[in-house]
Amino acid sequence: MADHGRSVRSPEEIVARANERIRGTFAGLLGTEFTHLAPDRVEATLAVRQEHKQAWGIVHGGAVMMLADTVAGAGAYMNLGQGQESVTVEMKINLIGAVREGTIRAEALPLHRGRTTSIWEARITDEAGRLVAVSLSTHMVLDQPPQ
Repeated sequence: MADHGRSVRSPEEIVARANERIRGTFAGLLGTEFTHLAPDRVEATLAVRQEHKQAWGIVHGGAVMMLADTVAGAGAYMNLGQGQESVTVEMKINLIGAVREGTIRAEALPLHRGRTTSIWEARITDEAGRLVAVSLSTHMVLDQPPQ
């Protein structure tokens, strides 16, 4: 993820490290897989499983929102300086299309990257490229507490 003065990693190494980092977390347990991470764009996928669905067989809006928050939050993280962390402080999502199976893809792009906040738009699409959801989120930059 963010370099913070360490050795420069290849795009593939950044993706592999991010996927390892989310293992065992909420996003990782649901099956999120990053496919691209850069300060100006983050992408990830989620292969639909039965436990992602609500009672009527459609992917739950919470699973879609988790994917949107994960890519936007990773984008905010990619823009942090050393000794900083980021948290989502506001998020809005429009659920546009239903998905029952396959893989959904999220792409997050920054609308604003400031000193104390960043704003990210995430678009979720299905395998055919149809729009499933659009989210807008605000991420606050925090200084990490001294250790």
